[in-house]
Amino acid sequence: MSTQLIERRVGSDDPSAIHILHIEDSAADLDIVYETLVDQGVRCRTTCVASTTAIRHALGHGLFDLIISDFSLPGFDGIEALDISRRLCPDTPFIFVSGTMGEESAVNCLRHGAVDYVLKHNLSRLGSAVQRAVNEARARRERKRAEEKIREQAALLDETQDSIYVTDLEFTVLYWNRGSERLYGWLAGEACGRGAFDLGAGPGIEGSVDATESVLANGHWSGEINRISKDGTKLVVQSRWSLVRDDKGRPKSILMIDTDVTERRRFEGQLLRTQRMQSIGALAGGIAHDLNNMLAPILMVADLIREDLRSEESKQMLDTAAGAARRGAEMVKQILAFARGVGGELHPLRVDRAVSELSSLVRDTFPRSIRLETVLPPDLPRIMADATQFQQVLLNLCLNSRDAMPGGGLLRIEASQFSCQSLATVPAGAGDFVIISVSDTGCGIRPEVLREVGKPFYTTKQNGKGTGLGFSTVLNIVKFHGGKVEIDSSVGLGTTVRVFMPVARDSVPTVAPLAATPSYAGQGELLLLVDDETAILEITKATLEAFNYRVLTASEGHEAMTILLEHWRDIAVVLTDLSMPSMGGIALARELRRL
Repeated sequence: MSTQLIERRVGSDDPSAIHILHIEDSAADLDIVYETLVDQGVRCRTTCVASTTAIRHALGHGLFDLIISDFSLPGFDGIEALDISRRLCPDTPFIFVSGTMGEESAVNCLRHGAVDYVLKHNLSRLGSAVQRAVNEARARRERKRAEEKIREQAALLDETQDSIYVTDLEFTVLYWNRGSERLYGWLAGEACGRGAFDLGAGPGIEGSVDATESVLANGHWSGEINRISKDGTKLVVQSRWSLVRDDKGRPKSILMIDTDVTERRRFEGQLLRTQRMQSIGALAGGIAHDLNNMLAPILMVADLIREDLRSEESKQMLDTAAGAARRGAEMVKQILAFARGVGGELHPLRVDRAVSELSSLVRDTFPRSIRLETVLPPDLPRIMADATQFQQVLLNLCLNSRDAMPGGGLLRIEASQFSCQSLATVPAGAGDFVIISVSDTGCGIRPEVLREVGKPFYTTKQNGKGTGLGFSTVLNIVKFHGGKVEIDSSVGLGTTVRVFMPVARDSVPTVAPLAATPSYAGQGELLLLVDDETAILEITKATLEAFNYRVLTASEGHEAMTILLEHWRDIAVVLTDLSMPSMGGIALARELRRL
């Protein structure tokens, strides 16, 4: 019997029957134990072995709910059988049923891992011992499976990018996953046991009452919340709360899931601002055309009547008015440049003249508490630039410096020349560069902000105080010109922005030979002037007549065609606007060519 497997079954089709491995060398004792279990109502089937080899074979090929073993066996003892069972099936309960086990041996067996022992001459509690051991083992397996499931779920929760955490009804954190650690910066050990509001992960005092009432009344709540991470980063999260109840249905905790939507909201805001800028750009083009039509007569009249004025004071007043109109025309040009984007024609430009014009604007409009200094060498070469765009670069930088000095300070504009070969960080190019530095003594820029200032729509100003386009516009314009921008800033000490602009190749002005002043006077030629703006039409007509031309006028294309058909042999030149109602300048030109 030492190697033979003997199987006894009772109700083997019943899945609840206990499968027992019985280690016993006595057939009589085997029958007694089996019958006792049956009599005590234990539904079981038994596999019997009597050697260590048979024990290993049985445990390696079968699943058992319980192991029963005698203590004294031929060739080995119960302790050895227990050790084999612990190694191969550590979760299967082991009970000794022996007639020779003393109290000391029984205690030793329990220390080795046996769950109980029963003496053969007193089997009255065998059934209860077996049932208890099996039930406890099943309970342990259930707990182990539940714990494993919880660990798997926790691992899945840790893998998600969302912040998932649990608080009690007082918002004390009970659970904090790795997504919460990544989003808010607090480790689980730091967060658990602390108030969610203290971590910056709460919705704010003003919103917590309504949210709590909603989740308690309805079992759930969701909404968008502004939050703050451990390092002070401002976040926007989509938060979803669910009420967790105990076995009796009473609220015990709140499950919160936060999804970071900060970048999404920022992108949406940028998209809306971009669309608004596109609309403004389209509107600016139309406004600029109308402004040009209004400013043109003023400039033309100024040139026309200046020589008729005898008083120098009157001429000075007229020059002032004409200067204001010209500045308005330059503003129109800037509006058009904004509407069309970065572009324009590059021409040699004197930096000192551009800075001088800007200085007048700064002194007239900036607070008196801001003092302006300019340092411009007299031999500074000209740069290749679009004048309007270069003025915009200087103006944007000065406006940033003004905003950095709300209490006043020093604004310094300085220019210098250097060879591009002397500085490795300058963009490769054939010519030299001019550095235009704009410095202030303002609040300075924090390092983390300094990394973001070049991004479009990024601003540290209050809502409505800035678009976040000023510095990005500077970067785009300078890049278009083949230059570079550098920033040095210290918190509390101020900021210096250096703009590198390429030097014009013909930066040394040449003196052109004097030429005879051409004569613009006419010989009485007949001209046809076409424009839908009455003021421009009248002023232009007066100007041309002052230069000895005869002028016919028309307010739109069809009227001009009628006049042309009547006087086509006499009209020498047709001057026409492009944009007119009914028939524009292009259509009029086509008709002229056809005739």
